[in-house]
Amino acid sequence: MTALADHAMTWMNSMQTASRQARVDLLFDYLKSHGQSSYDPSVSQLEHALQTAHLAQQESQLPHLVVASLLHDIGHLMLDEHDERGDFLHQDWAHEAVAARALSEFFPSNVVTPVQRHVSAKRLLCSLDAAYYEGLSEASKRSFAVQGGPLSQFEAERLQALEGMPDAMALRRWDDRAKVHGVEVPELETYANVVLNQLL
Repeated sequence: MTALADHAMTWMNSMQTASRQARVDLLFDYLKSHGQSSYDPSVSQLEHALQTAHLAQQESQLPHLVVASLLHDIGHLMLDEHDERGDFLHQDWAHEAVAARALSEFFPSNVVTPVQRHVSAKRLLCSLDAAYYEGLSEASKRSFAVQGGPLSQFEAERLQALEGMPDAMALRRWDDRAKVHGVEVPELETYANVVLNQLL
């Protein structure tokens, strides 16, 4: 697995010894500091996270899914993996596994599992629904191929049976829609209490 960026190691070390409230502050500072890189041509990493969380809040109102949606791509930041360089369009750095490993130290499994499985959820949705695949952005189609492409029927059935897969699929659909340039959504601080309440 690709090594974490130095700033990710520093951030994780700070999180380990911080109080629950301080962890929220450290998390938000990290998202603001390292989320300004381009997610795709239309939005930054932070804008994408905020749009995804807003969709989850509007359509599910489930706190664990809102937090998972806000943090689902933090692995990109921890790897210094930027769409503007095209890194994850050529090689799969398993950002979802990196994020899940980091977040599992601070959040329960119902937050971590959708993050861990949102990439496999895309593969599952593409394998089940040709219209879903056709609706993906060109960058997302390219990353789909790099991440393994279509699943076999056996693989799809196995994934569907996993605990937490419905949440991962819901997150994936919000993820796909959270790439709108210039849309106004609530700021990061809006989620302070919901993140605090989900911390272990």
